[in-house]
Amino acid sequence: MILFTEEKLCQLRKVVAENPGLLQGLRKSCETVLRYGARIPETGIATWGHYFACPEDSTPLTFDYAKDHDFVCPTCQRIYNGEPYLGAWWRSVNGTNSATCANAALVWALTQEKPYQAVSASILLGYADHYKNYELHGGIPYNKPGRMNAQALDEAGTFQQFAMAYDLIGDSLSAAEREHIERDLLELGAQALLENRTEQLHNHEVIIGAGLGMVGIALGREDYIRHALEDKYGLRYQLEHGLLQDGMWFENTFHYHFYGLLNFFAYEKMARNTPYSLLSEGLYRKMLLFPLRALQPDGCFPPLGDGGAPISEANVAFHYEFGYGAYGDRAFAQLLNAAYAQRPRNLLDAQLWGAPSIEDAPPLALADYHDDCASGLTILRGSEQKQYLLFRHGKFGGEHDHYDKLGLHYMAGKHPVMPDLSTVYYGAPMHYDYYKNTFTHNTVCINAQNQPPCDGRTVRFERRGEETLVEGHADWLSPLAELDSFTICQWDEAAYRGVVMRRTILFTDAFFLEAFRVRGAAGRTVDWIVHPVGECSEEPGAYTPVVLGDCTPARYFKQAHGRRAEGVVVSRWRSQAGTFALYSACSAPSSVIYAQGPSNPSSETLTYFIRRVDDCADIVFANLFALAEGEEKIGAVDIAIEGGTVTFGFDNGGQRCMRTLTVGEEI
Repeated sequence: MILFTEEKLCQLRKVVAENPGLLQGLRKSCETVLRYGARIPETGIATWGHYFACPEDSTPLTFDYAKDHDFVCPTCQRIYNGEPYLGAWWRSVNGTNSATCANAALVWALTQEKPYQAVSASILLGYADHYKNYELHGGIPYNKPGRMNAQALDEAGTFQQFAMAYDLIGDSLSAAEREHIERDLLELGAQALLENRTEQLHNHEVIIGAGLGMVGIALGREDYIRHALEDKYGLRYQLEHGLLQDGMWFENTFHYHFYGLLNFFAYEKMARNTPYSLLSEGLYRKMLLFPLRALQPDGCFPPLGDGGAPISEANVAFHYEFGYGAYGDRAFAQLLNAAYAQRPRNLLDAQLWGAPSIEDAPPLALADYHDDCASGLTILRGSEQKQYLLFRHGKFGGEHDHYDKLGLHYMAGKHPVMPDLSTVYYGAPMHYDYYKNTFTHNTVCINAQNQPPCDGRTVRFERRGEETLVEGHADWLSPLAELDSFTICQWDEAAYRGVVMRRTILFTDAFFLEAFRVRGAAGRTVDWIVHPVGECSEEPGAYTPVVLGDCTPARYFKQAHGRRAEGVVVSRWRSQAGTFALYSACSAPSSVIYAQGPSNPSSETLTYFIRRVDDCADIVFANLFALAEGEEKIGAVDIAIEGGTVTFGFDNGGQRCMRTLTVGEEI
C-alpha cells in the first residue's frame, strides 16, 4: 500500500474503532451501489455529464442511479428520454461507480469489513471485464475522446479513483484478480490517457496527468509516472507555467482554480510518501493563498467565467485541510475556522490528510486587492468591508474565461447587486448562446458580438484618501499573442478591430463613479451594458420596441424597448441589498434600452440597462452608481463630458459635491 504507511494505517484504524461515526459519510456514499449492485456498462455508451440538463431552462436533470429513463427537470417538470440524456446518465453512473470503488476500499482498509472490499473489487473486476470492449468516442468541445467516457479528462478522473481503490484493496485480491485488473483495466486505461493528451496548459492535462501518475504509482510503473510528472505539459510543467505570478490559475476562474487543486492534490495523496511529490516546491501553497484575497462578504469566491454554482469556504475546506496538514499556514487555519463555523468539521479528512487540530486563529482580514501583471483583478471593499466591487482588467484565460474584458461584478454584504452571472451546464444551450457572451456582462459590447481575446492592463491605480481610483485598458490594435491553450474562436475580430477601451472607476463608501471611453468604433454599434438585480424603475419617456442585435443572446431577451436619450438618465433597482441607483450620461447621441434577460438560474429575470451609440469614433459613457439601504442620499446629479474629462456634480447627504475623472488621457 502506498497511500498510508503501516504506522499511519494502524493509527487510523485505532481512531476509527474509537470513533465509528467518522465513517458515516463514507458509508453513506456507498449505499446506492451496495443496494442496487454496480451497474457497469458493457459498451462505451457514456457521453458528457453536461448534457444532463433541461434544454428549456438549463436546469440539471434529477439523477437516479437506479433509473435509466424518464429524467425529470426539477424546475419545469419536463421529462426527457433517450440521447443525449441517456449517455449523460451513464457518465454519472460511471462517476458514482468510481467514487464508490475508492470510498468502499477506504472503508475496507480502515475496518476490514468484507462487504466494502467486495463492492470495491466487484467494480474493478467488472470494468476490467468490459473495458477492452469500450470503443474510443468523443465529440465534446475542447476535449480529447475517452473509452469509458466521452472525454479523456473524465476517463482520467475515474482512473484516479480506480488507482486509489486498487492500492487499498490490492493485497486482498487473488493473484489472478490482480493480473486481470492490472492488465485489462489499469494498463489499458493508462495507455488511453497517454494517447489522448494535448500539448497545452489546461486543467484537462492536470487531470490526465494526475490519473496517469496515480496509476503509475499504484502499479509501480515508473514510465507512467515519468510521463505524468516530467513530460512537457505534465504535472510539473502545468504547476510551474499555469500558475500566474500572484497565485491565480491561468484560466482566470475560481472554479477551475480549485478544480486544478482538486486533481493536483488527488495525485499528491498518492505521491506524498514517494520521491514523486511536488509538495516541497511551495507552488501549491501559493495556489492556496491567492483565493483568500478574493473572498466575498458572503464567504464565497467570485463567480467569474465558467463554473456555475457558487463556491463557498465550506466547499473548499477539504483543499485547505490537505494544505494545512502540508504547510501549517495560519491563513489556512483561518479559512478552516470560518468554514467550520458553517458546518461541522469532517474529522475523517483531518485524520486522513490534514492536521489533528486547527489553531485558534482570528478571522481572515479581508482587504482591497489590486494586481496588474497576473490575475489582473482589482477588488474594492469600502472602509467597513461591506461592499465588493471587482474589476477585471487582466489576461485572457482561454477556454473557460468569458469575453468580458473591463467587466464589473458588484455586491453589498451578502447580496448581489450587479453580478457576474457565471454559467450553467456546458451542454445546455444557454452556456454558449447566453452566459459566455460579452453582451451578458457588465461591460461594453460592439455590434452585439463577443470581444476577441485580449490581455488588459492597468493604466492607473491611486489611493486618494478614502477614495480609490483605477483605470483599466484593453485594445484590439494587434492580434493577441497565442495562448498556450487551445481555444475555439467564438468572437468577432472585425467588430473590435482597431478599438481601444479605457474604464476609469473612482470608488467610495457612498457611491462609485466611472468614465468608460471607446475609441476606434466608427461605423459600429457600441453598447454600454449593466444588469443589476431587483425590480427596475425606468426613466420615464416614450419607448418603442427595439431589436437588440444579431447575436445569439438576443433571442433570450424579452420586452426590449428604448428611446433617444437626453442628458442624465436615471434608473433604479430595488432588491434585498437596497435601492441601487444609476445616473447615466454619454458624450455622443445615444439611446437607452431596457430589456428583460435571464439571471442565473435562468428561471429568474434581470432588467438590463443598455446605453447604445451608433457610428461614433470616440465615445465616453459616464455613470454614477449609488446603493442606499434606506433613504437615498445621492441626488441632483449633473454630468459634463469634455473629451476624456468627466465632471460629476451631485448632492450627497445635503452637501454639494464635485468630482472630476479623466479617461484615456495619458498623464
